[in-house]
Amino acid sequence: MIEPDPVKQILTTPPPVNPDHCFFLTGNEYISLPEIGPGAEINTLNVLHMAARGLLEFSGKEGEPLLGPYLALNGEDLSEKIALNWRYELDWLPGFESTAAGPLALKGEIVIPPGHRGGFLRLNITSNADSAVAIEAGWQGCWSKFNQVIFNRREVKGERTMAFDHWTKSLILEARSGLPLAAVALSLEPEGSWQIGHAGTDSFRGSVKMDLAPGETASITLYLAVNLEADGAGTTAVDLRRRGAGNLLKEAVEWLQQRRYELADPALVPVFHRNLYFNYFFALGRALDTEGLVPVTSRSPRYYVSAAFWSRDALLWSFPGLLLTDQEAARELLLAVFSRHLEKAGEHAHYIDGILLYPGFELDQLAAYFLALEQYELFTGDRSLLDEELIIRGLAILVDKAQRHYDPSTGLYRTFLDPSDDPVQYPFLVYDNALLQRGFTYLARLQAEGRWGHHDIFAHKAEKLQQAIYRHGTVKGPQGVMFAWAVDGKGKFQLYDNPPGSLQLLAYYGFCSPDDLVFKNTVAWIRSANNPYYHLGCAFEESGSRHCGNPWPLAAANDLLAYNTGGSEFIKNAPMDNGFCCETVDPDTGLVSTGAAFASAAGFLAYALWFTGRKNDEAEERVEGVVGE
Repeated sequence: MIEPDPVKQILTTPPPVNPDHCFFLTGNEYISLPEIGPGAEINTLNVLHMAARGLLEFSGKEGEPLLGPYLALNGEDLSEKIALNWRYELDWLPGFESTAAGPLALKGEIVIPPGHRGGFLRLNITSNADSAVAIEAGWQGCWSKFNQVIFNRREVKGERTMAFDHWTKSLILEARSGLPLAAVALSLEPEGSWQIGHAGTDSFRGSVKMDLAPGETASITLYLAVNLEADGAGTTAVDLRRRGAGNLLKEAVEWLQQRRYELADPALVPVFHRNLYFNYFFALGRALDTEGLVPVTSRSPRYYVSAAFWSRDALLWSFPGLLLTDQEAARELLLAVFSRHLEKAGEHAHYIDGILLYPGFELDQLAAYFLALEQYELFTGDRSLLDEELIIRGLAILVDKAQRHYDPSTGLYRTFLDPSDDPVQYPFLVYDNALLQRGFTYLARLQAEGRWGHHDIFAHKAEKLQQAIYRHGTVKGPQGVMFAWAVDGKGKFQLYDNPPGSLQLLAYYGFCSPDDLVFKNTVAWIRSANNPYYHLGCAFEESGSRHCGNPWPLAAANDLLAYNTGGSEFIKNAPMDNGFCCETVDPDTGLVSTGAAFASAAGFLAYALWFTGRKNDEAEERVEGVVGE
């Protein structure tokens, strides 16, 4: 008999991130601005595009951003001489003001309001001079490349055109590859003038000249719009100008204010909201060419596996944060996921249209479909999804997929990759099997309520799987009997924990009681020196993993959901990626070390803060149903 080869332990570990490359970001469902530099330079702009199976990106080049502010005094260019202080209004709308610009004071804001294919950038310049001064101000840039982004950037070879459209009074940047792919329109108010090629063939500048009296303030607004081609982008810019910057700002502020929460610790409120909004606008968006809702790992190319679909990211991490932000969008997301991603459910990563991108079965990703459906029902009270044939058919498909990985000798289910997408040492992961057990418990409830029919009796399956996990998955550890990370079903086991799918979450998901001694011993082991990946004696004590050794903010979220200490202080004090969730941080500084702009994890982080920091009994009663029985 030929023995199969052992699975090769080939890890795809992330590259390190330079924490000195600090960026601000903002966006809405249609536009992402993921790389805004300290001088208000916008290095890139991207849109989701279903036909491109990822992001389409307008980009500047090294030292020349796509777009940045321009300011000249009496003919002298001050653009690179102005230092700016930054702030986030309502934790999402970036604004800045100059620390020193001679006789001029500069303030600015970047507003991309929800629901629009565009927004505006506004400069307010105040003269502090003793006499009238002549200024020229506006925005300038360089459109050097047009890229497709799926994990990495790839330049799209084709035609890039830049021209002023007198009908819409917009400078239009249009990318074509035969037919148009995407376009950006830029429109000034007051109108001013546009120069193309003033500093090279890819360069442009739109500016307004005026005289300012002492104490006078001038406001210059640049409307920015995207669409599939030039005419759509230009007319969208006209629509934005008709609405006006004041009304667009009012819309954005009202949208954000309607989604504000109070937490018991006010110091956590800014990081909570920043990551709640970051999750909503960067872990999902609307495709420019279909208008459909698209869940992704991140719309920022700074995240090393950006612009792709993981069911774990979408349904276990991002989804809880989405429920806090927009329950209608949460329902739409579930329907979109079941429509596009069911065929390859459980496989490692998909393109945004559902085609397989990165093979490798992951049991936790399959279980994620069940858990998200249950969480939606319990959180919203909306039971109508089970009226959709798509969902009914999908549940049966998911069950059949799970059964292909069932091992009758142990009663457990196999996986090929673990929750950080790395090959497993032993095929049966306790965490993965516990998630599937919770999925079976949900199906048992649906059967008991007469809402879903299937030939299997899932109450029995859930009970048997729980028994199998305790029989094969509990071992004697340094602090007593505990859950193993992985077992072979024949006596071999691995003691380990992994922040993207931690054993600390078993009680949160309802697999066991938080008072279960086996669970308590497991948590004690994870947070001890016996765990070689737990960082002790440093400023930011938390778990790492073999995938990324440094502390994970996700581990701090796990602490909160497991009602352990440390998680809130970690999140409160860690700078992470300029306040946004990242994969890991330096244990001494708390600055991003890998996985910058980790948008889907931001949803889980925000939800964990809300879960433990809610202030009213109604929220507490609601969440008891969310986490299990």
